[in-house]
Amino acid sequence: MTAAKLQEVALMRFATQGFEGTSMNELAEDVGIKKSSIYAHFSSKDELFLSLLPILIESELDYVQAVMTQNNAIKPALYAYLESISTRFESSYHVRFWLRNLYAPPVHLRDEVIGHMQCFMDELEVIIHAAIESSTWHTNASVSTALITANYMAMVDGLQTELLFGGVERYQKRLAATWQWFELALRT
Repeated sequence: MTAAKLQEVALMRFATQGFEGTSMNELAEDVGIKKSSIYAHFSSKDELFLSLLPILIESELDYVQAVMTQNNAIKPALYAYLESISTRFESSYHVRFWLRNLYAPPVHLRDEVIGHMQCFMDELEVIIHAAIESSTWHTNASVSTALITANYMAMVDGLQTELLFGGVERYQKRLAATWQWFELALRT
C-alpha cells in the first residue's frame, strides 16, 4: 500500500515540479512516513521515477484502446483521442507527467525513459493501425493504412509538442488545422 501511495504522490510531484524539483523528503511527508522508510520500497528516486513508466504506459494504451473501440466509426475515435490529449493534460497528472518527461526527461535517465517512450509509441501505432485497418473510413484507395497511420502518429507528436510548449489555445488551433488537412488528404 505504501509503495502505491508513494507512486501516486511521486507522479503528482514529478508532473508539477519535475524530477529535479521533487525531493524524497517531500514525498515522505506527503505519504506520512520518514524519508528512510521510502527505501524499503524503492532504492532511489530514480527507481521510483522509473517505476511509474510501465504503469503510465499501460494506462494510456488501455485508454487509447477504449477510445478506438467505443465508436463504431474510426473518424470520431481518432479525433476524440487527439482532442482528449489537451483535456487530460489539464486534468490528469498522468498526461502531464507523460508529456513533460517525453520531451524533457531527467538527463541521467534519458536513455531509459526514451526506451520506454519508444515502446509506447510503437504500441500506440499498432493500436491506431489496427483501428484504421478495420474501418471503412478512408475512400482514397491510393493511400495505404500504413501511410495514414504514420501521418496520424506525426499529428500526435506535433500536437503534443504544441501543447507542451504553446499551451491549450495553440493546441486547439493546431488540432483544427491539422485535422482538416488530414480529412482532406483522405478524400482526395
